[in-house]
Amino acid sequence: MLLRGVLLSVAVLSLTACSWVKVTEEGNQVMLRGYEEVTMCKKLGYTRSLVKDKIGFIERDADKMTEELIVLAKNEAAVMGGDTIVARAPVKDGQMVFDVYRCKR
Repeated sequence: MLLRGVLLSVAVLSLTACSWVKVTEEGNQVMLRGYEEVTMCKKLGYTRSLVKDKIGFIERDADKMTEELIVLAKNEAAVMGGDTIVARAPVKDGQMVFDVYRCKR
């Protein structure tokens, strides 16, 4: 019984380190920048990214969640015709909002 609990804990912890979010070819062309770098760009809108912040009762690593949220935002920005995203605020409850811009002409 104890061994089963240990194995389950190891399995859950290993899942928190994995990332199933993959950047698309188009999303790979999108840059994450600050607001000071988009003053001459056209704002296209915004996108909200969402991932699980907990797996069971275990909270996920904030850096890993942020990485996944950025990838999701880049993918969506590419679909919108954007080439740049700017995070409005840090990750909160597994979500972030990004403004989407087109900077290249």
